[in-house]
Amino acid sequence: MIDKSRSRSIKFVISLVLFAYLTYFVSSGAVGIDLADAAVITLVQVSHSHFWVVFYKIISWVASPSRDVYWVLIAAFFGYGFKYKIQAIWSLGYMAGAMSLGLLVKHLVGRMRPIGHLAQDTGYSYPSGHVLGTFILVSAILIFVVPELPTYRMGQIVEWVSVIWLLLVIFARIYLNAHYPTDTLGAVLLGWCWTQVMAWVYVRWARSWLKYKLFYRSYL
Repeated sequence: MIDKSRSRSIKFVISLVLFAYLTYFVSSGAVGIDLADAAVITLVQVSHSHFWVVFYKIISWVASPSRDVYWVLIAAFFGYGFKYKIQAIWSLGYMAGAMSLGLLVKHLVGRMRPIGHLAQDTGYSYPSGHVLGTFILVSAILIFVVPELPTYRMGQIVEWVSVIWLLLVIFARIYLNAHYPTDTLGAVLLGWCWTQVMAWVYVRWARSWLKYKLFYRSYL
């Protein structure tokens, strides 16, 4: 338990430092960040066609922050009904906290979106709300769903599908000029930081929550 706690602390510190550095350089308009963004955008948009535009628009629609919240609400509803009560409430707090942090950073940094973004993409650019919400959703699946699957092979399939979905959302946001690549990287780093915090909360407090009626007879 001590080793796991120490490993989690190290991961949190590393991801927090990386996120802080990236946020500082983005907010200060560092030239290196602009060059890196331009290089990645060129690679992602190397093949521009109507098919890919429609494809990535569909992905962005499915992975919008509001729908990520919706998916978590549905999962929490069924999870609570099947006596995964602590996990259900924890997941709601996990998503709500992440989205709140994302909005806070967006307004603190105030980065404008890339030129040519879609009309429906409003608000500030850093970090990407789509990527942050998807990261949290995928992480919740990997933390709670995968370990409960009946076979190792099934778990591996769900893991790979989840990771591929996250990568597709990242590519979609860059391809559609909705975000700079560093916006998506910032979202992943912020999501990873928050995951370490919430994992610590779960390990530290979950068992003690069983005494409350809201979590009565919940699985751990």
